[in-house]
Amino acid sequence: MSRATTEVRLASSDEAAYFSRFVQGFLSQNGFPFVIIHNAPDLAGERREVVFEDPGVSRKFAQEWGRTRRSAGEA
Repeated sequence: MSRATTEVRLASSDEAAYFSRFVQGFLSQNGFPFVIIHNAPDLAGERREVVFEDPGVSRKFAQEWGRTRRSAGEA
């Protein structure tokens, strides 16, 4: 089975805390799929690589995270 990765950039510690809550909720709603989250600090804040074994779940995660971030930016 191939894995799929979603890269997430976090701009602040508040956004990192929100990301943590988002991941917990996503896993709960999707039956706890296998996931690996790699932390990699860079100059533009923090970066997370979220790796699922199931590419379909990874695409769903990326879509929901993107929609959530767009909604937060509109508020």
